[in-house]
Amino acid sequence: MDIKRVDQIMEKYGVDVMLVIGSTKFSSLYYLTRGANLGYAVFIKRLREKPILVHFDMERDNVAHLTDFETIPYSEMGLRELAKIKDPVESGVKSYSIFFEKFNIKGNIYMLTDHFDNNMVLILDELRKKYPDLNFVKIQKNLVTEVRRHKTKEEIDRIKEVGKKTQEALTELLEYMKTLKRDNGILEEKNGEPFTIGMAKSFLRMELIKRNLLDAAGMIIAQGRDAGVPHNSGNDNEPVRTNTTIVFDIFPQEYGGGYFFDMTRTYSFGYPGKEVLRYYEDLREIQERALNAAKVGTEAKRIEEMVVDYFESKGHTTLRKDQKAQEGYIHSLGHGVGIEVHEAPRLNLYSEDVLEKGDVFTIEPGLYYPSKGFGMRIEDTVYIDENGKTHNLTHMSKELIIE
Repeated sequence: MDIKRVDQIMEKYGVDVMLVIGSTKFSSLYYLTRGANLGYAVFIKRLREKPILVHFDMERDNVAHLTDFETIPYSEMGLRELAKIKDPVESGVKSYSIFFEKFNIKGNIYMLTDHFDNNMVLILDELRKKYPDLNFVKIQKNLVTEVRRHKTKEEIDRIKEVGKKTQEALTELLEYMKTLKRDNGILEEKNGEPFTIGMAKSFLRMELIKRNLLDAAGMIIAQGRDAGVPHNSGNDNEPVRTNTTIVFDIFPQEYGGGYFFDMTRTYSFGYPGKEVLRYYEDLREIQERALNAAKVGTEAKRIEEMVVDYFESKGHTTLRKDQKAQEGYIHSLGHGVGIEVHEAPRLNLYSEDVLEKGDVFTIEPGLYYPSKGFGMRIEDTVYIDENGKTHNLTHMSKELIIE
């Protein structure tokens, strides 16, 4: 987390004080505390001033790395007495009041919490009455997400490392699958037992764990008709089939929370048919064009428009032509990657994002034809460096057929 970047975003939106509250399972607080493991904390940032972090006393060692923060243990805030108050709204108002008064919080306030319920609505109503000079700014964007969008060199290096390990793990799985027998239209173990989709996932999860990565958000290994539905994760009980498309969409995270990587490859163990090959060539062609178009200063929606134009010229249905389409090109082109697997920038027809230095994002066109029994997607994660050059972090083969 770059404190200067936080100040830049606060200044851009006219924010005097930023309050972020919750546990560090909340990705925004995890980011602001540089990966601290905290059950509950309050992050306070006044414009152009040192950040303040209030934390549980027993988690003091977990914030020792925040040497440029003012860290304050919970016991110094006089908050323990609030546990005696049974009314959650009264307790909440008193809790926030302690923070507002101790830290002289005033002006335009931006607040972000990891939970929001009806009690929170009532608490905010009472706080407005009690502090009429406070202005909870009417900003619809998540400002921490906007801060997070610009990745530092350290962040990019971490994502690179996750990407390297992810590709190593997937390569191990594919190399193992190449050794299996191909009998009766399926892959079989040496003992004659079918090698299933579930077994492929288990193998890959173990390879990820060996590399200190977790399948934290799920993975997709889907074949045939299932590959034709973009977020079908695959039928674990089904034997892996030959001569059909298999979509491997892998998006693991650093162990203990942290940065994701996201990639997809489509492979077939054997010849999948002329139509599949023709569609796959369409897919490879436009993915390469989109990668080449992903340059600093480019409007994200223009890249998506180019992809949609291309697919439509090849006779594929798109969501621009038919918003209810279930076959063809039926999702958007890409998304940012960071401490969440989906974040800014967004690459779709309605995006207002312009590609910037420090962006890390995916380029992932796909074609889906469940009625024909196949689907396919190619996904690379790329980043734009501080010199404005785009780099691809995904280097695995895009050759469809595994002989």
